[in-house]
Amino acid sequence: MNVVKNKKVVLGIVLGLFLLLVIASGVFLEGVYLIGVFTILVGLVRLVYTLIRRRDKRKAIGILFAGIIMFAFANEYGDFDSESPTVEVKPSAAEQEIEAKEKAEQLALQKEQEEQEKKEEAEKQARQLKDIESALELAESEPTRENYDKAFTLINSLTQENESFADRLTKVEETVKIEEEKILAVEAALEKAEQEETRSAVEEAEVLTAGLVVQNDTFNSRLQQTKSVVEEQERVAEEERKAEEERQALIAAEKKEEEKQAAKKAEESKAAQKSQAQPKQSEKITNVVYVAPDSGTKYHYSANCRGLNNANSVVEMSLSTAQSQGYDLCGWED
Repeated sequence: MNVVKNKKVVLGIVLGLFLLLVIASGVFLEGVYLIGVFTILVGLVRLVYTLIRRRDKRKAIGILFAGIIMFAFANEYGDFDSESPTVEVKPSAAEQEIEAKEKAEQLALQKEQEEQEKKEEAEKQARQLKDIESALELAESEPTRENYDKAFTLINSLTQENESFADRLTKVEETVKIEEEKILAVEAALEKAEQEETRSAVEEAEVLTAGLVVQNDTFNSRLQQTKSVVEEQERVAEEERKAEEERQALIAAEKKEEEKQAAKKAEESKAAQKSQAQPKQSEKITNVVYVAPDSGTKYHYSANCRGLNNANSVVEMSLSTAQSQGYDLCGWED
């Protein structure tokens, strides 16, 4: 029993001296790490021994637990992966010169790369500004939503704000809105013209379509189709009107001809009746007639004829003489 106690005392002294030696050497954590590993090994051996001998395992587990704590502590706060300190060797003058030359070459190369990057960046910005200018010009000449969106995207990609571009883009946006309103008006006018198919509706749609800044092929095609339909309807209507006018003119001509023929027949009938009445009348009167040389060119069978009421003078002569001088029978005595 004394021997066992002496061994424990000796072992404790040895471990204490070892720990003091480790602390004195400045490698405390390394020492704790080694002691922890050693204690874990001792605890494992003792645990196996107690299991085989079926003895109390608490001491063995305590030793093993203490070793694990020391191992974890040293591993947590110790730096066991760092390289061992190296002895700095001062280079020679030739080596320093070579090193300085290499550094100068590296600096020159780095400067050249930086200048190249700046040049490329400047070229990139120049191309970007050129693209923006082209996009804005296109949007200003053809103010469509698509062209505006393209210019808007390019301008927003700039790292620095450009007031000139921003102002021009704002004006383009206003123009695009106006153009979109015009497009809606043209669409409505085209639908009206397609439904009504009248000249006034077509002309209204034509004026609105012509007012678009950017001509729309679809609108122009629809307008031309509707215009062709209206023109065809007008052509047919004009032909029908002319045909009706010709028909009415023919009817009027026929009516006029009928009236002319009727008048001619009436005149012929009247002349025939007159020619038949004159011989009978001449039988009743003498060959003496009355004329008014200063007032007319008619002869009268009676001096009291109404045709002589306003005559200045009345001359009596024979019928043959009056007829030879160009006098005609008075109408009142027909």
